[in-house]
Amino acid sequence: MRRLFKSVILITLTITITVPSFGQDKKSDLKILYVGANPDKPLSEREKRYALNPERKLELQKRRATDFNNFLKQYFQFVTVIYGDEYTETMSADFDVTIIDTYLKHYGGGYERDSTGQVTGYKPRKYLTENFDYATIMIGEPSAFIGEGRQLKIDHLCLCLDAHAHSMKTEHVIFNKPFKVDISYEERETPGSFKARYSGRNLGKKMKMWRIQTEGYLDGKGFPIGLVSTGYGFENGIDAEWISGGVNSKGVIATALGRHANFFHWGFAAAPEYMTSSAKLAFINAIHYIAQFKGEQQITRKIKMMPLRQYEREQQWTVSDRGSEAWLHYVNKDTLRQRLNKEKAQKKQKAGEKLNELEKIHLQMPIRKETREWTIRHEPDKRKEAFGKDWVKYENFYKENMGYLYPVTYKHYYKTDVDKDAKALGIPNNDIKLLDTAVNMLLKGDRVDMAKRLLIRYTGESFESVNDWEKWLKKNRSRLYFSEGDGYKYIVLPD
Repeated sequence: MRRLFKSVILITLTITITVPSFGQDKKSDLKILYVGANPDKPLSEREKRYALNPERKLELQKRRATDFNNFLKQYFQFVTVIYGDEYTETMSADFDVTIIDTYLKHYGGGYERDSTGQVTGYKPRKYLTENFDYATIMIGEPSAFIGEGRQLKIDHLCLCLDAHAHSMKTEHVIFNKPFKVDISYEERETPGSFKARYSGRNLGKKMKMWRIQTEGYLDGKGFPIGLVSTGYGFENGIDAEWISGGVNSKGVIATALGRHANFFHWGFAAAPEYMTSSAKLAFINAIHYIAQFKGEQQITRKIKMMPLRQYEREQQWTVSDRGSEAWLHYVNKDTLRQRLNKEKAQKKQKAGEKLNELEKIHLQMPIRKETREWTIRHEPDKRKEAFGKDWVKYENFYKENMGYLYPVTYKHYYKTDVDKDAKALGIPNNDIKLLDTAVNMLLKGDRVDMAKRLLIRYTGESFESVNDWEKWLKKNRSRLYFSEGDGYKYIVLPD
């Protein structure tokens, strides 16, 4: 009896001690600024244009900020909510984390026109200045607009992210701290757009996926659409990390969740009321995780429309026998699905039944039948004129030149060309031996013009003397990083 009494006292003391501790940990003292859409304002013209159901989007928008406010206050003691039209970036200085969940006003960039109104150029619109180094989570499409203005890897690849995530790095902090996220996997059909690409060529019929949202835009009820950023070269081990993919139409490695410097991309579009319980915890963990990057300086960049080498590898796959077969299988199977969907919508329409927004889109979709010529649609005209329908030549071009491709300006954007200098030396441009060789050529007086072209092309420096080139390379060689996103440049990493 005495032992039992002691046990009861011990249990009671344990509960007394641990419960207050849990209560203190439940709400973090991180200060959160949530920047959302004004519920009293109508949708912008762009929002109407890209909404599957504008009426429902407006209805969801009216309660979104309140929903986030209530959700965040369950986990954080200090939460402030303002609307996008009130926000200025200096406000973020007083907070540990800023959450941007709406379109901001841009202060620069856009189309450039001459006196007649003709478009002469384009620069990505800017929303946050280069001085903005506050820890920030960006949700959905606004994330990409901000990212492109800052030359982040967070870009506008595709407004086509649905409800499920896949290929998550489950060891990442956002799935483990401060809350352990219980990820329940579902076996779902692998999207055809994944398997058609080089990056997904070995995927099976099914994939393990994690439901982030209780509803997605593919359900056809007008739910908001999420955004994926380019996955090629996203992870770099320096200042950017790829965390998760999601169901989209651009491939298995497109970025649904990722970080670049002090910015976290949460591509999924759902407000908390439509998040699963596990996704809610991951979002809260993401807030805690990004908070440590307040003051983080961006090191690498991704210039808008820069043709990354992994994209060129996809092109090589597309023009190959196996790749073109995979693509045509996907496209024409998708065409069959489109035709069936269109016929169903037409039948429903004739019966006088109400169509949902996705069915209305099916009615407008053209029915096509593609052939192998479709697979070379992105090849330059000169190449198509030279190779015609000799498909092997297209693939061999990439095999022979992949290591020597580099970007050149083309109209308002970029295209790739073969660096004949690097190819003549037989050294790929992402091999630092190319810089070593070029400096040695200068020292020996060997093909000086070629050596200078290579050094200027891949470093962005413009030294006049051989000694200056030699000193620069010797000083920085151990800290040089070849960054495709920066324009195929060797950048000097900080100490």
